[in-house]
Amino acid sequence: MTTYSSWFRAEGGRPPVLVAERLSWRVLVLGWVGLVLQGSWIAGLLAGAATLAVWAALGHSTLIAPVWLGLHLGLALCAADIREWELRLNGLTAGPVVVAPGIEAALLRLLERHPGILAPRAATAGE
Repeated sequence: MTTYSSWFRAEGGRPPVLVAERLSWRVLVLGWVGLVLQGSWIAGLLAGAATLAVWAALGHSTLIAPVWLGLHLGLALCAADIREWELRLNGLTAGPVVVAPGIEAALLRLLERHPGILAPRAATAGE
């Protein structure tokens, strides 16, 4: 079971964005490119700049591999928080947290337990 946080746009009619609170395997393998691919442009490009700065500072020393692995692990562990920060910067607001085995089940559980979440937003969008 995974915990999912829900994020809503101010304008109605659009489904919520669900963020899984777990390690991101894409970010673990790809690093800052994984952040960019999941939609965290600002943090991904900042992490990319930090990676280039570390590469320039350490060059071909023996410390580059542990630092590189530590950077990827740190980004992967914090990927959900980074994604939530990006969503907050883009004007989305936090909603209820749900626990489900997958993202589809999480969306179903969110709408089942909180049926009024999308109704007021959809009603104000039509006016």
